[in-house]
Order: sequence, then structure tokens, then C-alpha cells
Amino acid sequence: MWIILSIATAITFALTSSYTKTLSDRAHTYVLTWSLMTLSLPWTLLVLCYEGVPEIGERFLFAALVSVVTNLVAVTMQVKALSISPLSLTIPFLAFTPLFMLLTGWVVLREAPNAQGVAGILLIVAGAYAINLDKIRGGVLAPIKAIAREPGSRLMLIVAFIWSISSVYDKVATVNSSPAFYSSFFSAVYGLVYIPLLVIGLRKMPLPRGTTPRLFLLGFVFAVMIMAQMMAIEMTLASYVIAIKRTGMVMGVALGYFIFKERNLRFRLVGAALMSVGVVVIALA
Repeated sequence: MWIILSIATAITFALTSSYTKTLSDRAHTYVLTWSLMTLSLPWTLLVLCYEGVPEIGERFLFAALVSVVTNLVAVTMQVKALSISPLSLTIPFLAFTPLFMLLTGWVVLREAPNAQGVAGILLIVAGAYAINLDKIRGGVLAPIKAIAREPGSRLMLIVAFIWSISSVYDKVATVNSSPAFYSSFFSAVYGLVYIPLLVIGLRKMPLPRGTTPRLFLLGFVFAVMIMAQMMAIEMTLASYVIAIKRTGMVMGVALGYFIFKERNLRFRLVGAALMSVGVVVIALA
């Protein structure tokens, strides 16, 4: 069952990312971020009303608040990256999340990755290189320099690092409550804290007519993603779920080509595929 839920997470992840980019010319980054994280609340509350309020563990509040605080930065940066750069040059770099988790374990806990973990790291790095392989005429280092020059790629690398930390607290908060309760709590607190930025965003870029229903649709798709993800995490290791979720990168690259007419599909699909395989290899290490 967790595999089906994880696949649903991957699909809705790609759809959420592409739809966020679609709306980026109609709403400010702050408005999109607030909508993405808060307008999922009605749907998660429906599930919570059906399931009932669970017993709350003593570790819930701290873990949930840490996740909210870290995601205030991470999700804003994610939405900004999607707004300013192609999908195919942003989404794939979230594959660095498990890589950063391995490196953090090595630095902090002195847990050296095994051979399979090293292979996964090399696949992710190779995929990141392949994404910009069309720049190879500028020299061997040109694909790497292209990452540094692309603002969306840089932002997504930071997001990946932050999520390598917050995903641990997501797991703790979910285990100490329930997917529906944690998702509802997260959305409510996030929405309240983010209100000042929401107001700033609305002042800078008022919503065109007809945008509000689209923002609610964005919230619904995100709710499906987050509920599927949290339910899957409750059933198995978080690394397994995130590994399958990241395979949505390939679908995201394809959507970038078909919806936004992004170029160099061949290199970017190969890069995203290599990074996806790398994530799976690390998860199974």
C-alpha cells in the first residue's frame, strides 16, 4: 500500500510543481506559497473529521514547529525557483535531499556511506552534470558553471538541504499524531505565521479575476500529495517514500517540455532519470 501512496505522491508532486509555475504570472511568490501550504487545510480537516483526533505524543509539538519554521524558508524558495527558472532546471535538484542527508550523517554522526550509498551519490552528481550537457562546448566544467548561473537551480539546492533536515521532524510529528492531524496543524500554523508576507504579496501583485479558484485547486492537489506522503511515511521508512516521490522529477521535466516548451529535453530527461535512480539507490543502501 505504501508503494501506491508513494507513487501518488510522485505524480501529484510533479503536477503541483507545474501548476505552481503556471500560476506564477498571476500571483506573487508569497501568495502562491501561502496558498500552496494553507489552502490544503479544508481537505485535510475533512479527513481529520472522518478519522477523529488521535492521541498526541509528547514529541509532536517541538517536531511540528521545527518543520513549520524551516519550511517557511524552504517553500518560499521553492516557489520562487519554480517562478524564475525552467521546471527541468529546478525540480531535479531536489534529488540532492537524500545526498545531503548522507553527508550530514557523515559529518555529524561519523556514519560513512557504504558502497551503495556512494554509488547513489555519484549517480545524482552525474545527473546534475548531464542536465546541462548541452553546455559542454564551453568546456568540461561548463555544465557545472551553468548550475551556478541558474538562480532556480541554486535555490533548489538550498531547498534540498533544508528538507534533508525537516524531513526527519516530519516523520517524528506524524508518528506522534496522524497524517491528517499533522497536515492540518502544519497548514494552520503556517498560514497564520505567513499572513504578513501574504499581505505584502497581494499589495505588490493584486490577483487578476479568476485566480482565486485556481489557488484553491492548487491547495487541493497539494493536499492529496501531502496526505499520501504522510500516510506512506507512517507505513515505512521516510527515505523510501522520498525516493519514490523524487521519481516525479522525470515527469516534471516532461511537463516542462510539453506545457512550457522548455528546450534540451533529451539531456534533462537523462539527467533527471540518473538523479532519480541515485535517490532510489541511496534509499535502498
